[in-house]
Amino acid sequence: MAKNYYETLGVDKSSSKEDIKKAYKKLARKYHPDVSQEDNAEQKFKEINEAAAVLLDDQKKQQYDTYGTAGGPQGFSGGGQGFDPRDFGINIDDIFESFGFGGFGGFGGGSSRGRQRKDTSIQEQVEISLEDVYYGVEKEINITVDEICSECSGKGAKNSKDVQTCSTCNGSGYIIETQRSILGAIRTQRTCPKCGGEGEQISNPCSKCGGEGTQREKKSVTIKIPKGIESGVTLKIKGKGNYDRQTSDYGDLYLRVFVKKHKKYDVEGSDLYTTFDINFVQAILGDEVELKHFDKTLGIKIPQGTQSGTVLRLKGKGLPLFNYNSNGDFYVKINVEIPSKTTKEQKEILMNYAKTLKDKSLIDRLKGLFR
Repeated sequence: MAKNYYETLGVDKSSSKEDIKKAYKKLARKYHPDVSQEDNAEQKFKEINEAAAVLLDDQKKQQYDTYGTAGGPQGFSGGGQGFDPRDFGINIDDIFESFGFGGFGGFGGGSSRGRQRKDTSIQEQVEISLEDVYYGVEKEINITVDEICSECSGKGAKNSKDVQTCSTCNGSGYIIETQRSILGAIRTQRTCPKCGGEGEQISNPCSKCGGEGTQREKKSVTIKIPKGIESGVTLKIKGKGNYDRQTSDYGDLYLRVFVKKHKKYDVEGSDLYTTFDINFVQAILGDEVELKHFDKTLGIKIPQGTQSGTVLRLKGKGLPLFNYNSNGDFYVKINVEIPSKTTKEQKEILMNYAKTLKDKSLIDRLKGLFR
């Protein structure tokens, strides 16, 4: 029975070539064996390749529409072998970028070109105080980076004529290898073994850097840390990483910031928490107290009858919000202190107060204790 390639791709005879490409890409995302969870993925992928190989080729499509096969009366026996979507203007990166691949080995390693770039970023960390979070701060940190070689100015060789394009990869930094499989011709990309991905070979390397074009150096950099930053946040500082002679540019510094625990405050996001002690007279009668808070003194009103454990909220008196022009809140937990010792006069005053409670059993017990 003749295969219905239009049905395989979910299109009809009137579909344009662009419609066929879109249908193919949609199915390729679903059935490629390296990413699909379908039980019949391998067979389905083979079928959609075979269908696309025919319907995207004008000559084969004409034969298929005329004879019901793509190889004239004798039939089509290609089975999609060697089918490369890029031959028909299909961008493979568009198909597989949602899976996190920069290209796909099953189709020849993607469309990236040019020399391989090394990772020029560096990672460091710094510890700051809560006061630094409140005000913002500039920190000087010591780092070790690849700096441009002072001897060869980053060329890797004393003379530019000593730098030649790699003859194995023609300057691309990688080589393509082709293997046959049941899915067709599978082309994979790997780093050029001759130049190590550089795309160049140096016949007379610089004596100072050995052809690397860089030297390891220790230096200090001053980093501005914005106010309101939270512990664990990583800042990206452009141009403070390693030098790359291939791009003649510097990578980035990724600085992770940690905030030291404070002896007075607990922190949750941009909100602050602390405990404030008052005596039981202040708790009963109420009071207005002052609390030293970073660069200011806050007045706090203690309501009459405040219970120990009461939390007072001071809106907008917390830490600055990172990248916002506002502050979190400041929560003050009240602790009512009970004196461990009292004078005779204080005891008499408390007894007189107890008498006003009209609790005879309490008065009798207190009299017994005082005797």
